[in-house]
Amino acid sequence: MPIVYRPGLTNSDISKIEQVLKKKLPTDYKTFLSNKNGFFISDPDFSEISTDKISDGVISFDRLFGLNENEGCNDLLSFNGEFISELNHLSGAIAIGEDGGGNPYVLLTEGKNSGVYYWDRTHLHEGDPINKFDIKEVGDSGNLFLISNSFKDFYKLIEVSLGQNIRYEETQ
Repeated sequence: MPIVYRPGLTNSDISKIEQVLKKKLPTDYKTFLSNKNGFFISDPDFSEISTDKISDGVISFDRLFGLNENEGCNDLLSFNGEFISELNHLSGAIAIGEDGGGNPYVLLTEGKNSGVYYWDRTHLHEGDPINKFDIKEVGDSGNLFLISNSFKDFYKLIEVSLGQNIRYEETQ
């Protein structure tokens, strides 16, 4: 399964992201950005992460965002600038990737709900007989499902879904 990623970001680039988003990034996520600067799956263009929280038992995974100003669909700042305000009721929310169908993966960096969540923004799983969301939508924002307690653990789930080691290097 081909994975396309770019060279890692500099500390200056990561500081720029924090300044624009007005949020402090967790160390494990900064480590990822300094090593990989996001990635996407090219063929097939998604994988599946196992979960017992929805009827199908899997959710799609397509990409992790990086700083890619010329590619809006892969750019962390563009995506957050356009959509994250829908989650203003959650403190420290940062969209870090998506499923390929408009449903982001969100890193909550503050409070008791810290972790990585699958955000059912398009209400794809709203009518599922099994729908064990962890954070109920406000208005029409979509429910959120806890996937892991940290970015590093989420990255391990991605590796399992891809069936290969895409190395999470611990530097920084």
